[in-house]
This record gives sequence, structure tokens and C-alpha cells, in this order.
Amino acid sequence: MVERVIVGAWKTNCYIYSSTKKECIIIDPGGDETEIAARVDVLNMVPVGIALTHGHVDHVGALGRLREGYANRGYKLPIAINPADRRFLGTGGMETHRESLEFLGLDEESFFGGDPSELPKADVRLRDGDHLFNMDITVLETPGHTPGSVCFYAEKEGILFSGDTLFFDGVGRTDLPGGSEKKLKESIQRKIAVLPPETRVFPGHGPFTTVEREKRGNVFFRESVQEQRPEAGARAITGLVSLQVKHPAAPPVKAAKRAAKAKPKRPKPGRTPAKTSRAAKKSASKAVKGIAKGRVLKGRVLKGRVLKGRVLKGRVLKAKPGAARKSPPRTTSSGKKRVQARRSTKAPGSGKKRAR
Repeated sequence: MVERVIVGAWKTNCYIYSSTKKECIIIDPGGDETEIAARVDVLNMVPVGIALTHGHVDHVGALGRLREGYANRGYKLPIAINPADRRFLGTGGMETHRESLEFLGLDEESFFGGDPSELPKADVRLRDGDHLFNMDITVLETPGHTPGSVCFYAEKEGILFSGDTLFFDGVGRTDLPGGSEKKLKESIQRKIAVLPPETRVFPGHGPFTTVEREKRGNVFFRESVQEQRPEAGARAITGLVSLQVKHPAAPPVKAAKRAAKAKPKRPKPGRTPAKTSRAAKKSASKAVKGIAKGRVLKGRVLKGRVLKGRVLKGRVLKAKPGAARKSPPRTTSSGKKRVQARRSTKAPGSGKKRAR
């Protein structure tokens, strides 16, 4: 079961996931803790933990208040994050967030309100291959957007929670402190591109997608395997850390189809190729001999061109369809004698001019 709650100033996707009938996990509570708790109650679920795909402020903004609210109700929710992103939580966490917000020209009040209290520490350290809170969901380490970015993969359900590693038609930005475009490409290639194409992807911002769709349409997804193409134009999803990669200009589909179907232009009659290979010359020689012997050229090819009244070495080849092959006249011994007899009847020197 997957339930999405869009929270915070940057429209972060907070997810409620469950592989059982009663217990659930809350993923990336970026804000609006009251709305998240109310949705869990409507689903009649009991949360067993909070999992973070990474430590950016728009994914952890409601962490402290949400945990405190459940503690007042008698629930202790452990917090799970990759060790490489621990600096976003606990002592010094707020200072790390201030650096990111100052880099973007923002202030902390837009995310933490008037009470920027210290964020709680992490209780669980997520490693590649771990099962999240004993549920049927696996941790995939995908650094790049942040050093400790992870994805959560439920193989049986065919679901991937990609955080800000992969979006619909884009990826997370890598220009913030700790980001690495090279590592992000490697993460996509090694951890996400190998998943079944029908895997449903639930990103940290924007609409849902699938691995297959991103392989076909996501420019950055393709660039993780091949070199980056020229940039032209850009499209961004609203979000603190969700700037998408620029898209190259692509030719229209109809024009591409027409270009694929277009046949190469044939040379006008009277023109011959400037250069021909030995094989082509040999083929031409055989073709001329074939015509001289009365053979009809149908389907004979010279350098990819069919010879039907075409020019070859300055001569126009005109072969009549259905022309019969002429056989030389037969001569017998009697025929030879008659020819010799006719020649013998001529007077000597009859064929020469008389002298005057």
C-alpha cells in the first residue's frame, strides 16, 4: 500500500508505505506533520518508524514535531537515515541546513516556522541491502544528490521510492554542498537502470513514473550511459532540491520518421559516378558483355543502382525485354565444301581493280 501526502512549501512527496495490514512506515516528512498523522489515522495504520531518503530540509522539516506528536500518543518512532547524511540531523543539523538555505537565498523560518528547534538524532543507520524496519523493502544506496541519498525498493510490489535521485523526466540537483553529478550518474546506471522496466517510481517531487518511461524519455537517464548531449531549454519542478537537467532539442517525431523512410536520390541520366571501385568496374564489364550477347538486364545492380536503360560508361543500355539469345549458325563438312567451291569459282584477281 502506498499513500502520498504532498507537504511543505516545496511540495515534497511524503509517503505512507505498508506491506502489512496494520503497520506502516512514514517516508520523508518534509512538513505539515498534522496532515501526515491525520492520513495515517484515516488509513487505520500504526507507524513503526520514519525513513529518510536523504537529509535535505524539505524532506525532514516536520521530523521533530511529528515524532514528538506520536510520542505524546504513546508511540516511539525510530528515525532511519544513511550515515553519510547524519550531519543534517541532531547537533549541528540546523547549521547544515542554514548553509543550504543561504546558498539558495532562503531563510529557515519558511521551513521551520518561528521555532527552529534542534532536529532529533537518527536511531537507525541505513546501509545498502538492509531491510527497512523489518518490512519487505530494501535500501539502495544512491549517492549524488547528497552523499547519503538512498532509494527504497519493494521488489514484490515492483515499487521504488527514489527520493530526489530520480524524478519524472529529471533528476535531483547536484550543485548544493555535498552533491556530485558524476556519482548521481553512476547511481542511476548501477542501481536504477538495472531494475525491471515495469517498476513504478515514486519520486520526492512531482508525478509518479516508471523505470521504462524514464529510460525512453529522461535525457539524464540516457546520459548516465552515454555522453551528455548539447543543452537547449530547461524544465524545472518546484522544489528546494529538485532542479531538473536541461533537455536537448530533439527533432519532431514525424520529421524523424520521414527522414528514416526517405530513399536516396538517384543520379540523373547522362551522369556517371566520378569514381568506381574494381568490383564495380568488373560488374560493369560483365553487364556490357551480357547485353552484347543479347541478354536482358533485369535486377542487375551496379553500385546499388538497377540497370534499366541507365548510362554505363557513356553508353545508354537499352535491352529489349524478352530478347531471345541468338545461337551462331552451325556448319557441317558439306557446308564447308560448298563455301570453298564458291570461292574457287572466282577468277584470280577478280576482286582487285584493273590497272589502266
